[in-house]
Amino acid sequence: MSGISKLVSTVIILAISITLAIAVSHLIMSFSKHYTRVEVIASSAHHGDPSIVLIVKNLGGRAISITDLCLNKIPISSLIGDSVTSINPDITSSPIQVKPGESLNITISLNPSRWGGGEIVEISIGTSSGNRYYAMVSLT
Repeated sequence: MSGISKLVSTVIILAISITLAIAVSHLIMSFSKHYTRVEVIASSAHHGDPSIVLIVKNLGGRAISITDLCLNKIPISSLIGDSVTSINPDITSSPIQVKPGESLNITISLNPSRWGGGEIVEISIGTSSGNRYYAMVSLT
């Protein structure tokens, strides 16, 4: 009888081990799916004459919608006509969609009499999901 009880206990331990392995692998896979759905924007900026070109890349798995752009924590819509002459494409009229894997160039034309060389500009991008992404540029 002891040989059968050892076999039964081995089968039970093996079944429990396989069940735990499946549960752990499912948990790990759910983490990776969760993090791949997070939207990510990589932004870089450089100063032209007299403009800032902002390159926005959607590295996430979902389309994003850019709804807001700020320079030094001031919404760009309130700077147009004074410190900013124009923005292309114009995000003040409607949000801009960026699909996964795509990039978008946003050109901000500056008023040269309002911005000086060596000035550092903080750029923040707001999305419809409430996330904010930042870039810095030094005007030359």
